[in-house]
Amino acid sequence: MGHYAIEISYDGGAFNGWQAQPGGGSVQDAIESAIALLGEDARVTGAGRTDTGVHARAQVASLSLARNWEPRRLKLAINAGLPQSVSVTRTAAVSEGFNARRHALTREYRYFIWNSSTCYPHIRPYVLWLPGRQYDWGRAASAARLLVGDHDFRAFCRKGDCPEVALRTVKLAKLTKRGNLVIFRVVAESYLTNMIRIAVGNLLRVACGSRDESWLRGLLDGAFDRTASAGTASAAGLFLWRVEYGEAIRWE
Repeated sequence: MGHYAIEISYDGGAFNGWQAQPGGGSVQDAIESAIALLGEDARVTGAGRTDTGVHARAQVASLSLARNWEPRRLKLAINAGLPQSVSVTRTAAVSEGFNARRHALTREYRYFIWNSSTCYPHIRPYVLWLPGRQYDWGRAASAARLLVGDHDFRAFCRKGDCPEVALRTVKLAKLTKRGNLVIFRVVAESYLTNMIRIAVGNLLRVACGSRDESWLRGLLDGAFDRTASAGTASAAGLFLWRVEYGEAIRWE
């Protein structure tokens, strides 16, 4: 038996999220169907359960197969059975018991905003397009830094999905602007449901001047629930960008 990690890139607009669905249509379903074409029966475990419409540059999944595969050949074999909207980009042999979800050290997400009166059609499915120019991105960048550290993020979690303990530790939260492109980077060990997209919605409130930093700071003390936050930003602009494992994976 062989044990493997695979790195996967996908267009989230083509799938019903990562997690397997009864009727199919998820990224996990596509990967497991491609593996079945190899004569293998495997359940893959993803590092993050991205929602419908959320993309991934580098999702990571773990799996065990009855045969021992050379990692490069396994990558090519799985890709041969996948649609164009998803691809295995790297593979690695890992130790028995390796779990892509439990052994992840950090997960980095990036959210992309295009702030211009026009938008290139090539990037339109992968950004939140804001045609107006009434945004102060410097204010939003300053507010984004408030997210770093240990906070109770219950106001940043989809209503009905918030756990009893909503404490999360954000290691990096940085908003930068490059021309018309605004990039919001977040690094943490784990997240609540819709946490990043709600954070983007809150930062947009600050950027347009309808809320200030003190409002955002108040949302982070755990005294408010989801109803106190802004709307949830579109899934189109969100990417699972990188998952870190230290020395646990040696990619080929």
